[in-house]
Amino acid sequence: MSNSKVLTGFLHDSPPHSEPAQIGCNHNLLIWISNPDQQFELFNQAWLLFTDSTLEQNLNAGWQQFIHPHDLNVFLRSWREAYTTQAAFQCEYRLKRSDGQYRWFQCHAYLRPSVSQQFSGFIATSIDLQQQDQQIESTRNNEKHLEGLMNCSSYGVWDWLNPKSTEQWWSPRFYELIGYQNQEIESSMDTLKLLLHPDDMEATFQAFEEALSKNTHFDLEYRLRIKGGAYRWFHGYAKVLCDQSGQAVRMTGSLTDIHNLVQAEEELKIAKQEANQAKEYKNHFLAMMSHEIRTPLTAILGFSEMILETAQDPFTQTSAETIHINGEYLLNTVNDFLDLSKIEEGQFDMELLECSPITVIENVHTLMNRKAELEQLLFNVMIENELPETIKSDPIRLKQIFSNVLGLAIKITEKGSIDWKISSDLNSEGKQILKFITTFENKSLELKQLKQIFFSSQLDDIRLPGFRGGTGLSLFVCQQLATLLGGHISVYEETGNQSLITIETTISTGNLVSNKMHPFYYRDRIRKINTSKVSYNRLNQNSRILLVEDGIYNQRLINFLLSKAGALVKVVEHGQQALDELQKNKISDEEIGAEYDLILMDIQMPVLDGYATTRRLRSLGFSKPIIALTANVMTGDREKCIEAGCDEYLSKPIDRIQLIKVINRWLKNENPKQLIMH
Repeated sequence: MSNSKVLTGFLHDSPPHSEPAQIGCNHNLLIWISNPDQQFELFNQAWLLFTDSTLEQNLNAGWQQFIHPHDLNVFLRSWREAYTTQAAFQCEYRLKRSDGQYRWFQCHAYLRPSVSQQFSGFIATSIDLQQQDQQIESTRNNEKHLEGLMNCSSYGVWDWLNPKSTEQWWSPRFYELIGYQNQEIESSMDTLKLLLHPDDMEATFQAFEEALSKNTHFDLEYRLRIKGGAYRWFHGYAKVLCDQSGQAVRMTGSLTDIHNLVQAEEELKIAKQEANQAKEYKNHFLAMMSHEIRTPLTAILGFSEMILETAQDPFTQTSAETIHINGEYLLNTVNDFLDLSKIEEGQFDMELLECSPITVIENVHTLMNRKAELEQLLFNVMIENELPETIKSDPIRLKQIFSNVLGLAIKITEKGSIDWKISSDLNSEGKQILKFITTFENKSLELKQLKQIFFSSQLDDIRLPGFRGGTGLSLFVCQQLATLLGGHISVYEETGNQSLITIETTISTGNLVSNKMHPFYYRDRIRKINTSKVSYNRLNQNSRILLVEDGIYNQRLINFLLSKAGALVKVVEHGQQALDELQKNKISDEEIGAEYDLILMDIQMPVLDGYATTRRLRSLGFSKPIIALTANVMTGDREKCIEAGCDEYLSKPIDRIQLIKVINRWLKNENPKQLIMH
């Protein structure tokens, strides 16, 4: 340090007079000045604060009281020798603090500047050695700590000190990550270029250039060749340091080994692809199975119904009924598989409509009462309080749930009756629900077995007393459907009577704030409906219908049903024949197919399928109703039919009553999408 600098610092730091101050001051550099007569003239504020003394107490020989007695003679000897030789000197001594403790100081005395170039005394600085040692040790500890952190961390650190140069600094951990000893290879951008995977080279250096030019972060995943030749995935991240002009002058970053993570993600991606492929195979199989079973079931159920209506002898009646019951069981099993698959994949869509609960109840009663009579059981329906006029729900799925639950009760009831009690109520959250309680008697039944068939999706051989045939998946599916409709199904025994079993089914009603609640006198209503029952077996008007269907047995069945209902039916086997038929008698300026009122269109056909045929007909100007009549019932099949140009979609096997109702609606130019189907 030059004399002028020391003097300047002293003059800036030390006023000519000072009052005693507290020790807790941050001044660490103690300064004193002596004259040519070996007298001390000035002491800076740091000296006075440390010794807690005044300037007057230090003048002349007063300062000596603060130096340790064992060190004072050594200091005076060095000081006098320096005066004799007029040369700078250095020594160490202990200085007493105001609390009586001594601290070691290192003193550096320099010749005092003089304008006349004559010797004018000394100006000296004293540094607290203990504090200096602590600072040095702290610095060393910080360096060791930082080095330890860098070595223990999973990150490798790198520093690009000058982007105009290729030279870099890599931490020991950086080297370790790429398989090398510390500084075993040169740390530079040139080395990095040699280590980079060829496929990642362009993107990596482009990211470097973009970060430097735009002052953005460098954040990229790339592969580096580690020692031994193998490549591993790493994640690089860095920040750019710029000067005052905004020019990039430095880049500091980290390197992380993400190879195992990338591999895991790749394995997960492959597993997901395999799962999606398996899902596609499963859906394809289910679609094929459903189509192949539904197509013959259309003929089986349809013709067995006709035999039941016309046969006179008991044997034929019994045979036809057996065929029909088993056909329905097979159809229900296929439907259960499809429903369960949709529920598991989260693709099950409920069509929530404004529907009448009493209408659903009546439909279920009509169906189940006949089955109860065949088992010589009474089926009692009791509506216990006012029901809403309409609810927001899916009437088709409600009928499915109630039919399966009541069907189970009918099959396993030993004797007597099945009671179906219906009421409106509130659930635990205060929301409006409808509660359906089915009660029946079975002394041999274990409640655990009954619960299992509602809560297990496994096709185990569950044997219930009195139950004929397998339980299948229908009741488990019903539990899922009830949940989707905002309710649940629970099974319990009646209190005090272990032979009475109760199956409680609840469903949400939607928002009923504006809905009216009406009392229903069920027996009177059933009687009224029975006396005013309308036949659904006739078409409302004479009509010509083109049936496009390739299955010979379905051709016979649908032709018979429509002809019996009053329609004139023309049958063709595929789409091309339909186009030819509709265009063969066409005259100029006349709409294509003018002689037909409606088309029933199968979808899967040879030569030209139903989708392509419908699109072609619409493009040619055919504007009359086209109803898709198909065994395709997978998710999205209805939408595909509507998108192709069909007005309505009906699935096989054919519900004769539903078929006639839908045709009647379209011939009246009514839109069935605005009507509720039960």
